[in-house]
Amino acid sequence: MARLVERRKALGLTQEGLARLAGFSTSLMAKIERGAVDLRSLSAQHVVGLAKALGLPLNALLDEDLPGGEVAKPLLLPVYRAPEDLAREDVERFAITPEQVPPGAEVSRLAYLTLPGRWFTTLDVPFPLTRRVHVMAELRPLVRPGGVYVVRHGEGMGFATDEALRGSRLALYPLDPSLPTLWLEGERPEVVGLVRAWLTWE
Repeated sequence: MARLVERRKALGLTQEGLARLAGFSTSLMAKIERGAVDLRSLSAQHVVGLAKALGLPLNALLDEDLPGGEVAKPLLLPVYRAPEDLAREDVERFAITPEQVPPGAEVSRLAYLTLPGRWFTTLDVPFPLTRRVHVMAELRPLVRPGGVYVVRHGEGMGFATDEALRGSRLALYPLDPSLPTLWLEGERPEVVGLVRAWLTWE
C-alpha cells in the first residue's frame, strides 16, 4: 500500500482525485491506502478503475508488484463551480486518463463545470440534478446536432439543448434559487461550448 500511495503522489493526485478517477468514494480510497480494505476483496470494476487511474497493468495491483518506469500521466482539467470562475487560473483540477478524452475533443479546451450552482438550464437537459454533477465540456464554439451546449447570455451562463435553441422562445431556469429565470424571445444565447460527458457522485 505504501508503494500505491507513492505512485498516487508521483502522479500528482490527491486521495479524492484518485478515487474520482477510479470511480469510487474517497472513504474507500482512504481505507485501501490504510490497508483496511484488501484489493482482492473489491469488485472487478473498482480494481480495473484503480489500475487505469494509476496507469498500471491489473496484475501489478493484485500481485502487489508495482513496476517502476514511465506511466501514462493523467490529464488535469480545470473545475469551474460558477460562471465567473471561467476567467480564473487558480481553480481545482480534476484528473482523467487519456482514454477518457472524448473522440475528437481538443484536450486544452476541456473543463469540468460543477452543478448545481450559479448556472441556468433548459428543462430538457438530461442531467440528474438531484445529485452533484461534473459536466465535462469542450469550451469553444462547437455545434453538434442533438447536442447539449454551454451557453452565455449577458452575465448568465448555462446549458441548453440543440432543440431548445431552435425554438422561437427560450427559458433558462436557474439552478441556484436566488437567481431569476431568463426569458428570451427573438434572441439566442451565445454558444460557448459543447457538453461531452457528465459524472455524478453522492
